[in-house]
Amino acid sequence: MRRRELWQGWVAALVLALCAPAGAQEEKVKVGLLMINADAGVFLAQELGFFQEQGIAAELVYFQSSSGPQMFALTTGELEAGSGSISPAVFNAASGGVGLKVVATKSVIGPNGAGKYLLRSALVDPGEQLSIRAIKGKVVAINTMTGTSRLYLNRFLRQGGLSEGDVTIRVMAFKDMVGAFSQGSVDVAFMIQPFLSVIEEKKIGVPLADLAQLYPGHVTNSLFFSEAFMRSRPGAAERFLIAFLKGQRAFYDAAVKRKGPMDRVLAAVAKYTRVSDRRSLERALSFTELDPNGEVKLDMIREDQEWYFQMGLIKAKAAVEIVDLRFLQSALRVLGPYR
Repeated sequence: MRRRELWQGWVAALVLALCAPAGAQEEKVKVGLLMINADAGVFLAQELGFFQEQGIAAELVYFQSSSGPQMFALTTGELEAGSGSISPAVFNAASGGVGLKVVATKSVIGPNGAGKYLLRSALVDPGEQLSIRAIKGKVVAINTMTGTSRLYLNRFLRQGGLSEGDVTIRVMAFKDMVGAFSQGSVDVAFMIQPFLSVIEEKKIGVPLADLAQLYPGHVTNSLFFSEAFMRSRPGAAERFLIAFLKGQRAFYDAAVKRKGPMDRVLAAVAKYTRVSDRRSLERALSFTELDPNGEVKLDMIREDQEWYFQMGLIKAKAAVEIVDLRFLQSALRVLGPYR
C-alpha cells in the first residue's frame, strides 16, 4: 500500500507539473534579429505561442547586421541565439576558438523578387536600356562590407564587367535605404524584402539585377547559438529549435502552400518590421522562402568560405567547425520532417 501511495503521489505531482502555466517554467532566451522578412519564422513562434509552449521566454533584440555588435554579444553570452548571414565574422570567431555555431537555416534566395539591385528612377532616361556597366562611378548602398551582401555585390558587379573600385560603396541599414533613395543620396541599392517592395511601390527605383539569377538557392539567413547556451542549457536550446521550426512551418503553410491563415503571418511580421502597408507587406512575403526543415548546406558554406579566404576576409578555413546540427536533428526527430 505504501508503495502504491508513493506511486500515485508521484503521478499526481507529474500531472500538476505538466499542467502548470508555461510561464512558471519559462527560460529566458535573448535572440538577435535583423527584423526583416527572413525572421518571420521567429516572429510567428513568438506571436503564436510556440516558444511559450516549449517553456521559452524569447526576447527579440534588433541588430543592424549579423556581424559586429551581434557577433560580440553572442560570443560574450549576452545573447543566447542570433541570426543573419554566415559572414566572415562567423568563420573568424570559429577559427579563433570563440563559441558560436550555425544550428539551422532560416531563409534562402527564393523566387524572383526576394532581393534586387535597384537603380534610382531619377537616373533613368525614358527609353534608356539599363545596364550594370552604366553604374560605374555611382554610389552603391549595401548593409555590410563583411557579410554575404559583399559576396552578392561582387557577382553583381562582375556581370557588368566592374569591380568594387569602379563604384563608391556606402554601408547602411536596409531600413535606411528607402529614405536614401528618396533623397538621392545613393544611386544603387541592394534591397531585400519588405523594403524592396516599398521602393517598388513608391516607384523610386528600377531593377538592375535579381538575386534569384545571381545566386539561386543561396542561404541568406541562418540561426546561431552561443556555445555557452548549448553547453549550459542544452534542453532549452533543443526546445527553442522545436518552437523555431514550428514558426517556420506556420509561415510555409500560409505563404507557400496557402493552407493556413495569412492574416496572422501579416500581423506578426508587420509588428516587428514596422511595415504598415498591408498590400506591400503581403507582396513582399510572397517572395520570401523560409526553410521548414532548417537544412544547413555545408557545400555552400565551404564555397563562401573559399571566396572570403581569397578576399582576405577570414584568417583560416573552418567550415565544418562553425556548424552544430545536434539540436536541429533532435528537433526534427520530435516534429518529423516537413514534406
